[in-house]
Amino acid sequence: MLEFKKYTNVYKLLLGRVATNVADSLFYMAILWHFKEIAHSPLLVSIIFTISSGIDMISFSFGPIIDNFSIKELLKKATIIQAIIDFIIVGILITNTTNKLIDVIVLSLFAISTIISSIIYPAEYKLLPALVSENEVLKFNGLFQVTYQVLDMILDAGVTIVITLTSINFTIILSAVIFGMALLCYNSLQINKAAKDILEDEDYFTGSYIKDIVVGWNTLYKEKNILELIFPIGVVNFFYGIFAVGLPYFAQDYVQKSAIGYGALLFASSIGSVIGAFFVQRFKLKKEDMRIFAAICFLGAGIFRIIVPLTVSLNVLILLISSAISSMWITMMNINFEALVQVSFSSAVLGRVQTINDSILSIMIPIGTLIGGWILKEYGPLATQYIYGVALICSAIYYFLVIKKK
Repeated sequence: MLEFKKYTNVYKLLLGRVATNVADSLFYMAILWHFKEIAHSPLLVSIIFTISSGIDMISFSFGPIIDNFSIKELLKKATIIQAIIDFIIVGILITNTTNKLIDVIVLSLFAISTIISSIIYPAEYKLLPALVSENEVLKFNGLFQVTYQVLDMILDAGVTIVITLTSINFTIILSAVIFGMALLCYNSLQINKAAKDILEDEDYFTGSYIKDIVVGWNTLYKEKNILELIFPIGVVNFFYGIFAVGLPYFAQDYVQKSAIGYGALLFASSIGSVIGAFFVQRFKLKKEDMRIFAAICFLGAGIFRIIVPLTVSLNVLILLISSAISSMWITMMNINFEALVQVSFSSAVLGRVQTINDSILSIMIPIGTLIGGWILKEYGPLATQYIYGVALICSAIYYFLVIKKK
């Protein structure tokens, strides 16, 4: 009870994030289902995916917005806009009118909502280190990730059940209601003066949108330790794109012919991610230890990722367990990296730094998927799995070499 009282604002932030995540998932799946089942347009479905990945690539442009506004007010206003978008789309869909103009309007509103989500999540990320001590950042990042991972496992099936049992319009209205719940959480946040002073440090603001982006890039560039970690992770994301393209084919050939095989691999990875997010909360790493831990995580993930294709002729259970353990290490590395970034920069500039990181890391995955399609065609699904495992191990070796030079 005492701990809950001490960290009341952190738990309010977590509940707000959970509600936002649920509402986002309901909205996303409802729009996707509308274009797939009602409009029957594979082109529009592909545009939905393009919008989602494309906005991640340009997220660096949202950094100054996140850093220049009051975080509490930004979270509140962004959430209100998302709820309004939900109601507007329901108003459009309820007319049962389908034409190109309606499609363009719905896609445009979807894009605006996705942009707002890309602002809300880094804003929450920016606020967390202002609410807890440096040694507690890793713990609470782990708590947030456990919550997200469990929630994602539920939402993967739950959202489609809601749409099936009710309707697309009801699902979007439900999304708006849950955005309202998120708004209540954000509105109740209490940010003390010390935290506000950190968040509004004038040294990181110029009064110019472009110059503020440059300040973010320069701040990141000066922190060589973080740069040495970001670019290898970007390279790993490239190879992850190759891995992801091959995974459903690997599952079909070596786990189960039906979709159950792919689902089993995804479920095993999700379980591993939950375990990793739970374990990482137990570590109390200092800033200098986090870099070593990242290298260890990459090594563990790489070894078990290579074990997966190596065991295809042995036992499917060993394959699934190895996949889960690899995902466990990856999740611990991701949470550790997030915490390292959070403790390495002032919260006043963290919105820009984080969105720049997101852009760098996001752009590599679609490139990898394009190359992955060619590798899959020429060399088969096993090759895509080995390539990713080797890339993880090479990244671990790189990290150990960089750390040794320090």
